Amino acid sequence: MKLQKWLLVATSLMAMSSPAHALCVHNGELYAKTTLRQEYREARWVVRARVLSASNWENGEGSGTLYRLQVVRRFKGELPDQFAFSTERNSGGFYLDNESGKTDVGDDYLLFLVPNPRSASEPPMVRNSLWVNYSCGQSRRWSAVASADRAELAALSLH
Repeated sequence: MKLQKWLLVATSLMAMSSPAHALCVHNGELYAKTTLRQEYREARWVVRARVLSASNWENGEGSGTLYRLQVVRRFKGELPDQFAFSTERNSGGFYLDNESGKTDVGDDYLLFLVPNPRSASEPPMVRNSLWVNYSCGQSRRWSAVASADRAELAALSLH
């Protein structure tokens, strides 16, 4: 019985590790705990950004949402004042949605951003969008960023 349970878990994890069924994996570790400093170092861009709009997309491998964002403050890297952020709609996605599941237009987020790793296989509207470094990591609604984390971000941005 234990072997059957183990095989079921292993098979499920292997099936979900495809791009269409992502999990929260960071550097090969499932549900890794990251620090603000670690993700700051890994991200190409770190910003506080406001959600302007969203549109859904689909391709043969999956679906997602493309958000249009306005930079409120840059902590790391140079981005245009407005940019596109995309996420897949799966277990590894990072959604800029409110509690009711609607796009969080007007709210601010702290985002640790990287280039889209799948840009070549994405629909044209998504190809130049950015992704969060780790969906289960330090990116979050700005109102949830503690004052100590805000101070750490300010200090990191000086270097």
